[in-house]
Amino acid sequence: MYRSDNLYAEQTLLMASNEFLGYMSDRDMIDTLIKTDFKAMPDKPVWADGSGLSRYNLQSPANWVWLLRKMQDEFGIARLKGILPTGNTGTLNNFYKPLAGKLFAKTGTLSGVVALSGFMYANSGRLLFFSVQVNNHNTDAVKVRRLVEGYLLKLWQDN
Repeated sequence: MYRSDNLYAEQTLLMASNEFLGYMSDRDMIDTLIKTDFKAMPDKPVWADGSGLSRYNLQSPANWVWLLRKMQDEFGIARLKGILPTGNTGTLNNFYKPLAGKLFAKTGTLSGVVALSGFMYANSGRLLFFSVQVNNHNTDAVKVRRLVEGYLLKLWQDN
């Protein structure tokens, strides 16, 4: 997750399909996951392929928070810390420098869409899960990412 690589994600979905279903099929693996592991998601996902954030894959922020909490329950917070970049590393390079070691998150960026989902330890030490999605913006994605950074820094400070 330190590097965002849609080809790798797509291949991982196909390998999971081969392992669990005995053959490679994005569609069948996605259908299986939605009916089993992800059946309790708060909102019904629109999921087309392994590339994550795309025009064909639609998830709500509530689904991302649900998934992060499920990952915490199944794998533990230490493993999540090892998977997700923290401030000023990976896809968060040059962002969230004051929150290095306190915020762990995954980015998603498309034309007109900026997303960030993860968790942070607030100033109080409280564990907060979050998902921010900004759609249909008409400015540079870096400007939007800086606004999201400001929002999350304030959230960290006030909690």
